[in-house]
Amino acid sequence: MNFNDSERARTELDRAIKSGDADKIARAAMDNIWPLYSDDGALLVEAVAGLPTTVLERFPALQLLHPMTPVLARTTQPFKPLVYPDRARAMTPDELDVTTLVQMVAFRISGDVAAAMIYAHRLSERVVHARKDSGGRADGPLWFYHQQIGSTLLAAGDSAGALMEFSTARQLGKFSKQPDAERLAQGRTALAHVLRGSLDAADTALKSARACAPATTAHIASALMSERTVDALIGVDRVSDDLEDRLAKLESYDSVELTWPFALLARARAAMHQQRPEDAYEAVRLASDAHPVQHGSYASDVIAAMSIKALLAMGDVPRARRIAELNGKSGLLTDLATARVALIEGNFTEAGARLRRLENDQRCGPAQRTEALLLAGWLEMASTATIDRESVLHIVRLAKNRDNRRLFGTMPRQLIECVHERLSGMAADDFAKATQHLANFELRARPTLTRSEQRVLNALAAYDTTAEIAAAFHVSPNTVKTQLKSLYRKLGCSTRDEAMKVGSRLHLVHDESELVRERV
Repeated sequence: MNFNDSERARTELDRAIKSGDADKIARAAMDNIWPLYSDDGALLVEAVAGLPTTVLERFPALQLLHPMTPVLARTTQPFKPLVYPDRARAMTPDELDVTTLVQMVAFRISGDVAAAMIYAHRLSERVVHARKDSGGRADGPLWFYHQQIGSTLLAAGDSAGALMEFSTARQLGKFSKQPDAERLAQGRTALAHVLRGSLDAADTALKSARACAPATTAHIASALMSERTVDALIGVDRVSDDLEDRLAKLESYDSVELTWPFALLARARAAMHQQRPEDAYEAVRLASDAHPVQHGSYASDVIAAMSIKALLAMGDVPRARRIAELNGKSGLLTDLATARVALIEGNFTEAGARLRRLENDQRCGPAQRTEALLLAGWLEMASTATIDRESVLHIVRLAKNRDNRRLFGTMPRQLIECVHERLSGMAADDFAKATQHLANFELRARPTLTRSEQRVLNALAAYDTTAEIAAAFHVSPNTVKTQLKSLYRKLGCSTRDEAMKVGSRLHLVHDESELVRERV
């Protein structure tokens, strides 16, 4: 394959186009795909767009370049090219590298990140261990292979692994003087850092990316969307005054760019911070409906976590719980959101177990560890009605970092007040200043039921009518109606079914043996 002669690539493709032979056009495009993609992308796409489907099916790399493929892959026709062993053996090493790259990207845009990771590992083994002629050449696409491997790791939620790949891509691009390598690698490096919560590192990488020469036509969309998404996420976490301007520059909900779930995260977090959970939930629905999303991807983690948080803010705890249970293995963001569900439900055992697992999870970055520590403070306050000195000091230290301002805004008002009450003098003043003007929510107290109300609540699942409950407890139906009215008021509901759901969620419903003892 030709990897460095742009003039020859253009000449061969022009000659093939003039012949009118689709097979010759496809062969010329495939043999010269890298210089054409890098320097004559418009000519390459135009040639590919004119090829019949029967020809494109033999060349997955060309099919991926067809302008309709990414659009259809995220909606109605997933693009998951498979290459049979006999055909793979007939390929040159260079063509097999490109084909593996295309398979990785194709599965990724089709939402199957788990399969994309298989091809990412396969391509990594080829370029790192095999070290073929094309892989070792400075003018080849080696930097781009590492860039795309890192992007796939990022799509899978492995930000630490992605950072290593982007570093390699940046170094290779600088060594080989590839025009786009530095800017693309720095932009994606910034994205990986901001997802981990290392905002200063993200800011530095973003500035380095923007200091590079403008990206060429082949990579300009990827470069700009990465940089704008990083800019928006930093703005959200730091609660910047120009946040709306940053959000306005993000890609549309139905974008085919890799960055769409990260742009969704920025939009949803901003809406939640602005106390607009309905808007956050709508953003999640619009983006998820426009893309194929499978478990194990960062996209599925964002969608599940932000759905849970939006529903909690809207007061719909049962739906938040259902989403948490259906997405138990989605990722770190969902684990943190599920811990919130348990805390709001008063299920301290589950919350504690989940937070302990997160404490030992090596995938956590600074942001995830900060949120887990704040949730642990919430758990301590809720279960003991106070917070020990060590926990207070940890929380005060975190409050001093402006990058944590959004996270402090997601905590209950009672936690902020509880910490403040343990402080005095300048420390109290500094903490109050760091947490002022935050829209902390009010944590509802768990209702306290009388013995009679508790007995009626337990009986709702066992008896169909008020008369049956009255007969079981040897009281009048009016007495049961009065107790039900008081029960509904305390639980904030108006029907038997709602009372049972809320009672179960708040762990107020006891087992049947207690009901039997009451009846006796």
